[in-house]
Amino acid sequence: MGKKILILVLIIFVSVLLIFLLRQAQWFVHKQNPLTGLAPIQLPYKLIGNIAPIPMRELSGATYHPQRQTVFVVGDEGDIYEIRTDGGLIRKGFLKQTDIEGITVHPETGLLYAVVEGEEAILEIAPRTLRVTREFRVNRKFEGRELLKRGGMGLEAIAFIPNAFHPEGGTFWVGNQSFSLKQGKEPSVICEVVVPLVSSKVTLGADKTVAKRVEGQISRFFSLSIIDISGLAYDRERQCLLVMSDTTNLLQEVTLDGDVRRQYLIPGQDQEGIVIDKMGFMYIAQENGEIIKLEDHRN
Repeated sequence: MGKKILILVLIIFVSVLLIFLLRQAQWFVHKQNPLTGLAPIQLPYKLIGNIAPIPMRELSGATYHPQRQTVFVVGDEGDIYEIRTDGGLIRKGFLKQTDIEGITVHPETGLLYAVVEGEEAILEIAPRTLRVTREFRVNRKFEGRELLKRGGMGLEAIAFIPNAFHPEGGTFWVGNQSFSLKQGKEPSVICEVVVPLVSSKVTLGADKTVAKRVEGQISRFFSLSIIDISGLAYDRERQCLLVMSDTTNLLQEVTLDGDVRRQYLIPGQDQEGIVIDKMGFMYIAQENGEIIKLEDHRN
């Protein structure tokens, strides 16, 4: 009887040990590739259609303006458009800078911010006039490491996340484009950047201010599991980043700590910009000039 109990205890011990080792192996594999077991599914949506009001050149970014309740899109040749959510054209402008690769909005001030590829600069744009009011360069280094490679593919996407408790009113999140995940190659990363939106303004008195030339600084970053980051937006309802990849036709929901919650296969081709409006409609700007509007049916 005693031997049977001993054998049973040994079997239980070995079983528990095997389960523990299996869990450890799964954890290790997940750390090496966080998307293991997270297969992409089709994005649940209803297609509204292409709402581009006129032919548009090489679109590269889109954002929804909550105050004006309009959509702004940019092209990488410097074009900028404001359109209604039904596709009606409100105005068109032109920025002197080329290689504009993304656009976002500060929801409290209403100012627009576009990212310039290669120069690693963020342009502040007045929505009424579509004129650049300030420019901030982003320091390429983080803790001594050149994270944003000079001469590399460059910044491709941008999103602003407001924070009333932050001294600058919030921070920017930018995506560095890369076509390889191999070690030693240009990193495919998302960076949080602190830009002196408030502190760069020096009051001279009697409502007069001047802007100091101060760089934006990378405060943290996380590596991505996909290549060719082409679009970035903040999903306020789900409190996560929407990271879009053109080459792989993927959209990922990513936490601010870099954890991928879900990933979706998205429609269209050459997707370059993404945003969600307050009604839950999704807009995808494509390089071919189309702006695809969808009803977002994610849970």
